[in-house]
Amino acid sequence: TIVIRRGAAPHRPPAPLPSRPDLPASAQMLSLVGSPLSLAGASAPGVAMRAGTPAMAVERSASIPFLKKPPALDGSMVGDVGFDPLGISTTIIELGGDLRYVREAELMHGRQAMLATVGFVFPKLFGKLPAEWAKDISLNPLEAQYQIPPVALGQIAISIAIAEGLRSRIVFSNDPDYVVGDHGFGAGMLKGKSEAQVKDMKMKELAHCRLAMVAITGMFFQTAITGSLYPLVDKF
Repeated sequence: TIVIRRGAAPHRPPAPLPSRPDLPASAQMLSLVGSPLSLAGASAPGVAMRAGTPAMAVERSASIPFLKKPPALDGSMVGDVGFDPLGISTTIIELGGDLRYVREAELMHGRQAMLATVGFVFPKLFGKLPAEWAKDISLNPLEAQYQIPPVALGQIAISIAIAEGLRSRIVFSNDPDYVVGDHGFGAGMLKGKSEAQVKDMKMKELAHCRLAMVAITGMFFQTAITGSLYPLVDKF
């Protein structure tokens, strides 16, 4: 019996769901249960995602899986594993910078750090330079830096200025054929190697650079706090 109230639309019973004789009984039961739920979800207020709407997958960083992958780090550079928790690469790109210069700086700091880790303990393990002015200089590198004669410091400063000046001419030359970090030193070691072998060598250098930067920082603090660098040096 259909009751029609004055001023109200007539109420009709819902149309029966179509039968699917081609499906097994279990599949028909699931479709009967799922249909009302999907209809309710589509009409319920406050439901943001309807059934069947594809979810947008968020690409995660390979090095820090719980963080999003920085958009500027697309993996095209050797050693790029998406490590940028502070978003520095994104800021540089937004300001119109070039990530190649950042890689150049990383390589330069890493190469200096590798030299620094060796020089930190070399005088203690193998002896000082055979020079008159080096006799009274401490074997502790943190103290020795303040005991170097002004003449030697001047030579070091001039040498650094010349080296950096020559490097800046290459880095800022806007040469399209410039390879980041390639300044001709040791380039002969890559001759005759395949592209995969060259990439592998660059990855190894970059890994050593990053390890050395962490190592020299730890060596500095350990020496400053304890006065030793165990197990390499018991006491400076």
